Amino acid sequence: MIPDRSRAHELIDHLPRQTWHERSFAYWAEKQLVANDSWWKPLSTAVVGTATTTMSMFLRLGFRKVVVDDLHKLTDVLECERNRPIVTVANHESTADDPIIWGVMPARLWWKPDCTRWTLGARELLYKHPILNAFFALGQTIPTVRGDGIYQLAVEIGLRKLNENKWVHVFPEGRVNQEAQMLRFKWGVGRMIMEAERTPIVVPMFFTGTKQIMPLRQKVPVPRPNPLKSTLYMKVGDAMDFAPLVGEWKAARAKLSSEEAVRLDEQVRIAIVDQLWGSVNSLKIESAVEIQKLGLDDNQ
Repeated sequence: MIPDRSRAHELIDHLPRQTWHERSFAYWAEKQLVANDSWWKPLSTAVVGTATTTMSMFLRLGFRKVVVDDLHKLTDVLECERNRPIVTVANHESTADDPIIWGVMPARLWWKPDCTRWTLGARELLYKHPILNAFFALGQTIPTVRGDGIYQLAVEIGLRKLNENKWVHVFPEGRVNQEAQMLRFKWGVGRMIMEAERTPIVVPMFFTGTKQIMPLRQKVPVPRPNPLKSTLYMKVGDAMDFAPLVGEWKAARAKLSSEEAVRLDEQVRIAIVDQLWGSVNSLKIESAVEIQKLGLDDNQ
């Protein structure tokens, strides 16, 4: 029930190492998992802090208007004295969502390692070259392989970070979605919430505006904001506490056979991701009303 701490190492041990790129990927996957080398923290802080600072400037210079409602619901949780990790979940409008959306964070948090997110990002888009492997690993972006399921290396690393009391951000739709309806959420985030040693505090978020500056079908995949037109709206929801549900699941699971336990695990994962989807969708509905009030709807 609690993740085997050696599983991530086993998965890394089985990574291919035939080419320079493969050896580089395996090296950075292991460094990212343990993140305890003397050079890791200053280099990672530099990469994440610089990226966040740059995105703040990008939002200021590239957008006509940026509106964030209830950001304190996230920052209060990040800055309080806590003994539980944090998971944030949000919709996924473009491949540039992370790091763009973190440009809204207050400057006091940009260079604080304990207040910067780890996130799951598509391996095939980000980890293409040894230099990029180093950059995204130090940038706290965990390489995720779409279709590899909830027991892949990315989820194991995510669990490791939660067990270290870190903040992990997930786009549970699993891919960019620029349609009106959100996709169903993947189960990986449900597993992380259930199996973390201390049940995470979960903060849902919704944002819109990035799909206008980076549509899926553009030939050159580079954000193209228009400072006279582009707008970004974000709304942060109330924190969600799954500790009671997880406690009931653990107690019930201890009395079941292995087959019954597997079925219960699936039921609880579904219940958790359904609640997450409902929370983000409620924020989406509330956001539509606010966007109309603010006169931003012409650009969304």
